[in-house]
Amino acid sequence: MKYPSSWQATTDKGYLELTSPDGSVTGHVSATGTHGPGEEWFTDRHLDHMTSYPAERLTELLGTTVGLYSGFKAGDSPEQDFVAHGLSQVNASGMVSLGKTDSKEELWASFEQTGVNTTGKALTDAEAAKAAEKAVKSENGVTTQAILKSVAITPEASPEPPAQGEAEALTETYTAPDGRYSLKYPASWTAKTDKGYLELTSPSGEFTGRVATTDVRPATEEWFTTTRTMGDGGVESPITEQLGSQVSTYSAYVHSPESADKDLALYGLTQVNSSGMVSLLDGSGTGELWVEFTATPPTVTNQALSHEEAKEILNKVDTTFQDVPTVKAILQSIRLVDAAVSVG
Repeated sequence: MKYPSSWQATTDKGYLELTSPDGSVTGHVSATGTHGPGEEWFTDRHLDHMTSYPAERLTELLGTTVGLYSGFKAGDSPEQDFVAHGLSQVNASGMVSLGKTDSKEELWASFEQTGVNTTGKALTDAEAAKAAEKAVKSENGVTTQAILKSVAITPEASPEPPAQGEAEALTETYTAPDGRYSLKYPASWTAKTDKGYLELTSPSGEFTGRVATTDVRPATEEWFTTTRTMGDGGVESPITEQLGSQVSTYSAYVHSPESADKDLALYGLTQVNSSGMVSLLDGSGTGELWVEFTATPPTVTNQALSHEEAKEILNKVDTTFQDVPTVKAILQSIRLVDAAVSVG
């Protein structure tokens, strides 16, 4: 990777740490084998007012979508508010898988830009949006994004693309009552709409899915705080072009806070690093698309799993569960109508 000579660089910990000349931006780029995130990194990844762009260099080398993200994060006090910048496969984890698909090594690139709230008070949603946009477009914000765009890996570290199975034909169409989105699904799947949004169940019973906006189905606190082990990256969604912000499929192993026998394999849509949500801001300041398809993973123990063990089981679900290809096809069929498209 490359960075300006004016930025302070330290490598004494075995990985690169960078600080902007004015000290307002600090960050690091490391492989998790050298320096990895703590548990809290995986339990609170939601950022407001997300922007994201393709990281073409890493995407080409890895053969799976990698994005550059920026987003606003409210701190415990106004002075602690910051804008986060980083790299992520589009799977809500803020990490990029390295090596072959069975590798445990990941790339962790994370920068925090402070001084984004000088009002001394908590920002409204509109004020936070303006603060985030100002930070991203500032000299330090632009430089941080350029640093992240320069990150590359050796071709030998590129994973082999996963094998794809056969999906069922998507013959049925569902359009939300408010007309904000639509999707397709197989006639063999059971569809219910009595709650104001779509619930789907596969014929085998392996998967159940829910597709709704948060206006109709409000997100729960557990959705943002429950620990997840992320899969190896997803596929870019056609929604990306509609929103002008990167959206992709993702998979995750969800560690139940109650007991291991309630763990889930999860598939959904997300903007980069936004915890499985897609912003549908249309000028009213509300609304996210929340898509979740879940299955009960094969269990080998009733004990809590490590991230490495969970990732192994998630890979098994991805390659052996017969409904996975159809779930992925349903996710790729989702479209937004013009009124739902974000205006910035």
